[in-house]
Amino acid sequence: MQIEFMTILKIIGMIVLGATIGAVTNHLAIRMLFRPLEAKYIGKYRIPFTPGLIPKRRDELAANLGRTVVKHLVTPEGIGKRLRQPAMHEAVTNLVTTELMKWVHSTVTIREVIGRFVNQPEEQLRKKIEQTLEHELMDGVIHLKNSTIQEVIGEGGVLKVKEAIPDVVDALLKQTDVYFDSPEGKMKLEETAAGFIQGKLGGGMFGMLLANINLVEMIQPEIKRVLQGESTRQFITEMVEKEIEHVMERPIHTLLDEELEKQVIERVKSEIINRIPLTETLEKPLHHYLGRFDEKVRTEFVPVIVDRLIDQAVKHAERIMTTLDVESIVRDEVDLLDTQYLEEIVLSISRKEFRAITWLGGLLGGLIGMIQAIIVIA
Repeated sequence: MQIEFMTILKIIGMIVLGATIGAVTNHLAIRMLFRPLEAKYIGKYRIPFTPGLIPKRRDELAANLGRTVVKHLVTPEGIGKRLRQPAMHEAVTNLVTTELMKWVHSTVTIREVIGRFVNQPEEQLRKKIEQTLEHELMDGVIHLKNSTIQEVIGEGGVLKVKEAIPDVVDALLKQTDVYFDSPEGKMKLEETAAGFIQGKLGGGMFGMLLANINLVEMIQPEIKRVLQGESTRQFITEMVEKEIEHVMERPIHTLLDEELEKQVIERVKSEIINRIPLTETLEKPLHHYLGRFDEKVRTEFVPVIVDRLIDQAVKHAERIMTTLDVESIVRDEVDLLDTQYLEEIVLSISRKEFRAITWLGGLLGGLIGMIQAIIVIA
């Protein structure tokens, strides 16, 4: 009976010892994944298996984790599918709408917005407008210099000018008629007649005879008759038309010298700038210009922007990931993690599994101990 009791004790002892050894061995193996955190030395010799596996292979772990994330977890295809989901589309739409509405209803003035990026916005804008206008006007003048007036005003302009010629001639003849009826005109005729007699006939008897005759009263009606005649009107009209045609064929540069060109450019530039209400425009808030487009922004502008953003994000997902270098980001972030904190993360995820492994080690150790006991006793 004593022998049987001792045998049972030996069997139980070997089972307990085997289970203990198995459990402790597995527990130590799990702990050695992380511990010790640093290499341990005896003198100048490093103790084997220090530091733990994960601290020792930290860089390799970070690199492999980065490659795994890029190749199997965060992929361009996965990102594309995620972006195409209705929930994502709705979220982006809400975000874009919210941000745009801030600007549409903003009380911030144009001056304040531009002032965030440019000092003295009004002066800078005015200067930029002046430079642009001057450059464009100079280019325009250079382009037009070798063109004729007819080419500049076009067929329509030439037709308008020709249509105005009869009215101009009529006005000219009418003003001439009025002039010769006026005291100034009569005086001019008297001076002209007196000068003619004095110059051509001198002071002879014939000249003295003509001097006593009022030639103005004789000449004036004839002059008026000639001016009012259709032939005179037709002659002057044809003459003006010929001169107009001649002028129309002249290049612009024949009518402009350098100084006049500068004056024209400066005058046009000044007129345009003075008509631009720059100060008033800059002092108005954004909602003054954008508020009227509220509904249009929501129903038309936002959907187009969101669709374009998502399409471009999906299309260039791989390029974006390459640019961001997700693999390097993961590797660098893992390298920055404290080893002890990394251990806590792993244990928080796999604590039950590690405990099961420990108990499994104990179970296997106990079974091995029991088998050994049976072998020894047998």
